[in-house]
Amino acid sequence: MNLLRAVRSLHVEQWCIAAGAVRNLVWDDLHGYARKTYPSDIDVLFYDARGADARSEAEINRKLSHCVPDVEWEAVNQATIHLYNRDRPYHSIEDAISRWAETVTAIGVSLTDAGQIEIIAPFGLEDLFGLVVRPNLVTPEAKAVYLRRMTTKGWQERWPKLTILWPDS
Repeated sequence: MNLLRAVRSLHVEQWCIAAGAVRNLVWDDLHGYARKTYPSDIDVLFYDARGADARSEAEINRKLSHCVPDVEWEAVNQATIHLYNRDRPYHSIEDAISRWAETVTAIGVSLTDAGQIEIIAPFGLEDLFGLVVRPNLVTPEAKAVYLRRMTTKGWQERWPKLTILWPDS
């Protein structure tokens, strides 16, 4: 909640915290782990077609580091990330994460001004709570990205109840 409040305090129009910050928390709980598995960074997604440059990302990271200095922040404008992914332009945060290589990571959480939690989950929450890692092979590089992530992340060693689905050759 502290991380959500920090991002909310910046008054970014469209934003969420996503990926490992959400996924790891749920998987740790479902495995009964008392010790949290912290992601290497906190992924903050925002969508700003007008401020589509690295300076806006750096400024958000700087402000978040001032609010909560003990974590590594990574703010990424989803209006520009399609260039990195060699994909078509994205029209929203939900559109962007619907193109991620695995469905279980494509979940974002934000906090409204009224204190309500909002969830962005284009593939739903079934895989996350069912401990299923499923490929989402919609982008040009998705299969290679997915295979690389599944062989390097060590998720099954940390969370042995996971079922990892492998794409067909």
